[in-house]
Amino acid sequence: MRRLACAAALFAAASAIAIEPGDRLPDLTLPALHDSPPVALAGFRGAVTYVDFWASWCVPCRESMPWLDTVYKRHRAAGFAVVGINKDVAAADADRFLKRVVVSFPLVADARDAAARAFDVKAMPSGYLLDRKGVIRHVHRGFTAETAAAIEGEIEALLKEPS
Repeated sequence: MRRLACAAALFAAASAIAIEPGDRLPDLTLPALHDSPPVALAGFRGAVTYVDFWASWCVPCRESMPWLDTVYKRHRAAGFAVVGINKDVAAADADRFLKRVVVSFPLVADARDAAARAFDVKAMPSGYLLDRKGVIRHVHRGFTAETAAAIEGEIEALLKEPS
């Protein structure tokens, strides 16, 4: 009985730290996926930002990544940014994926899952849409055509908000 109570307490504590709308962006600096300087997530404050967790083995990522790159290119001049956080353990797996799916937004590595734990990632892909102040406004898990339409509408609405 004591073990059951401990397990329930741990589960409740873990779910209590989940990142949800209204929370602030975790203060993390992650290594770039390729030969670039590390990327501090705090450096995206001031821009409407989509933080996207992806992996080479994630089937929906094959559709979400090109779509996200198109949306990034469409809205970046208005103050929209994207950072892709890769969860592959081996960089070679990410590199193979990126040869087929080319993106222009910054990519960072999270091989040890520090960022995934900080964001409490529960599905792949997982996306976190932040306002210009670094506050998480929307959380998306998975990717479908309906998700894409919702995300783009949310981006456009946040870009219209005053800085």
